[in-house]
Amino acid sequence: MDNEKFYSFLGLCQRAGQVVSGEVAVNLQIQKRKIHLIILAKDASDNTKKKYTYQSQKNKIPILIFGNKELLGRAIGKEYRALIGIKDKNMAINLINIQRINNIGGETRV
Repeated sequence: MDNEKFYSFLGLCQRAGQVVSGEVAVNLQIQKRKIHLIILAKDASDNTKKKYTYQSQKNKIPILIFGNKELLGRAIGKEYRALIGIKDKNMAINLINIQRINNIGGETRV
């Protein structure tokens, strides 16, 4: 149930045009300083986790390691997605709060 809240809000972010997914799109938006939250699937490769944990620290972007590739992709109406970037600051804060308040697993690093 609580996971549904997170995935529903992620879908809302997508419909609002505030989600980018995939390595190329996320990297481009990080360079433009437009990303306010990085979401990584728990089943992303170790290399991807290492790379974006570093990007998160370097650029002071919160990172949320949550869910799996299939569910993240489904939430935004796409195929499997290991990496998602949130462009809107308030939406990013809401996603972090949903995860924290509902204690639905995953980990957040700010």
